[in-house]
Amino acid sequence: MSHSAEVEASSSQIRKLWERHGIRAPLRFLGFCLSLLPLPVIQQAGQALDRHLSDKEFDARLEEIWGEITRLNSRTVEAESVEDSMLEIAKTVEANPHLRANVMGFLRELGTHQKEFCAIADDSGFQHIVHSFIAAESAKFLARSGGHNSIEHTTVNAESTLLHSSGGGSSNYVNQTTFRGVGGAVSMNSISTHGNVNVSGSGISIGANSGIVFGGNPYLIYGDCPKCGARIEVDRRALAGHSHVQCLKCKAIHEFSLPDA
Repeated sequence: MSHSAEVEASSSQIRKLWERHGIRAPLRFLGFCLSLLPLPVIQQAGQALDRHLSDKEFDARLEEIWGEITRLNSRTVEAESVEDSMLEIAKTVEANPHLRANVMGFLRELGTHQKEFCAIADDSGFQHIVHSFIAAESAKFLARSGGHNSIEHTTVNAESTLLHSSGGGSSNYVNQTTFRGVGGAVSMNSISTHGNVNVSGSGISIGANSGIVFGGNPYLIYGDCPKCGARIEVDRRALAGHSHVQCLKCKAIHEFSLPDA
């Protein structure tokens, strides 16, 4: 399984904390907290957490949140690596409002609440943000000059979020993602945006010459069943490691090869 650079960097910091404080499962949650930060900040934040771990009140708070996480998802403990555990933690926090509020309070106490989160894909670049929990005062997803951002199964807690795309062929694809602000929340499923789309509270504002389009999954591939002619549509990521696909209509099984990405 591949992991983002932030997850790799935060895992490295947690292993350093393990060397000094002993291997303790709750520190995996601190790794998740670090992974929400920009890369240049993670190392410094890890050093600050080293000082926090000698505080009994901090340790009790950490144990409390970790206990809630593990009750909701035992895989956070059972995962073999720190990186995989952090992915399970992200899924758990995303899916549970009470836990999410608890984590937000903890992040503010740590001083790890970001002023701005910014994801940029430009010059035909591609950025995939999945199973993430983003906490910031404002968030920006910028796709430029043929770049693409794909945001899936993610929660963005921000007072305002900008989805921007400019230049030929640029887009932001949003699926199973919720944007939460002070005044409410907006959920987006299988939506592509172009131009400037702003989300604040429970409202969406669309700039001039901008818009949203339902559908547009950049991973979707399709073909016709050779036996019955029915259209077969599959997310190419679900096909990784497989060599056959089944038609949902006639149940025939066909061999396939993936086109170039």
